[in-house]
Amino acid sequence: MILQADYWTYIEVFFDWVANSGGIMVIISGIIAISWLGIDRKRRGSFSKKKLDNEIEKPKHHMLTLLRIISFSGLVVGILCVWAGVMGLILDIPPSFKYVDATEDHANQFTCLYLIIIGIAMFFKPIKDLPLSSLFGILAGAVTTVLFATLIPDTIIGPLISKYFKWICIAVFIVVACTVTILFKFYIKIFVLISKVLSFPPVALAIAIFAFTQGILLWGFGVSIPNIIQTV
Repeated sequence: MILQADYWTYIEVFFDWVANSGGIMVIISGIIAISWLGIDRKRRGSFSKKKLDNEIEKPKHHMLTLLRIISFSGLVVGILCVWAGVMGLILDIPPSFKYVDATEDHANQFTCLYLIIIGIAMFFKPIKDLPLSSLFGILAGAVTTVLFATLIPDTIIGPLISKYFKWICIAVFIVVACTVTILFKFYIKIFVLISKVLSFPPVALAIAIFAFTQGILLWGFGVSIPNIIQTV
């Protein structure tokens, strides 16, 4: 029965809902920002300055674990936020049904751009704590080595080459893995830096307050903060 289910239909419906729920995704981004704030508070012992190790009250394990789970969920939530922002811009989708009823507009570009930026930050925030560049390097090296070993014609592999073929494959793996790891670290650095800035306690607090305010206005009242500022 489970194997007969059309999972693609459910996946398509889910991503369609995400694209039409920009306001809700903004609120969820605020929850992630709160987890950044909590984790940094537990690590530093203070929002304003870092305390000495002997001055920091040891955090409760279950609370810190919960905050880390919420933070690491940003890997998935970040992708969904980027999806909602990009689809909103491309397909001119309003962030909520209340928004289109109240303003008679469609996509809110300000909200879409926010979702794209914060989504990228949420995706890369936990990555700085993971050896992702090494994993990508190993994966790329393994795939390249397998392709090299299976696709190279037998006519090219002569008696001399076949004798040292396994060492050639090992060399290919090492070269590709190291190259991909170095390049990945170089290009990912800028995104990790943005994530660090956005997760800095005062910035994370500002993001959380903005996200909850903007999300509630979009979802509950059908207006955006820039719309309110323009009318003042």
